[in-house]
Amino acid sequence: MAGVYSVEKECFDDPYPLQLLDDLVDIERNRFLIAVESGKVVGYSVGTSNGHIVSVAVDPRHRRQGIGTRLLSAVIRQIMQDGTKEIYLEVRKGNTSAISFYERMGFRISSEIRHYYPDGEDAWVLRRPAESPLPNNI
Repeated sequence: MAGVYSVEKECFDDPYPLQLLDDLVDIERNRFLIAVESGKVVGYSVGTSNGHIVSVAVDPRHRRQGIGTRLLSAVIRQIMQDGTKEIYLEVRKGNTSAISFYERMGFRISSEIRHYYPDGEDAWVLRRPAESPLPNNI
C-alpha cells in the first residue's frame, strides 16, 4: 500500500489517510485497481458496488499516457458486473482537467455539493449510466 499512498499524496492536497486506503482494499477488493510500471505504482482507482467512484489517481509524471482512462474504464466494468445502473463521483469544481477527463469518459455534471472539500471548495457530482459505452480508444 505504500506505493498507492505515495501516489495519493502526490496527487491530492488533502490525501485520503492510509488507513482508509487499506480499508478500501479490503472492502472493495475487486474494484480497487492499481497500475504498475517497472515495478512502481503509478496510479490507482477504486469504486464501490453501489457505483461510487471513490478515487482515480495517476502520478503526475505518468499522466497523458492513458493510465487513468484504463483504470477508470476497468473500475466501471467491475461496477457494471454488480448490476449497478448509474456510476457517480465527486470532483473539485476548480479541477477543469479532471472534469474534462470525466466528461470524455461519459460523465455529466448533475449537481453541486457546497464546501465538500476540507479547504471549503465546492464539488460537482458527475454521473453516467453504467451501460453507456466507454470511449473507443481504450
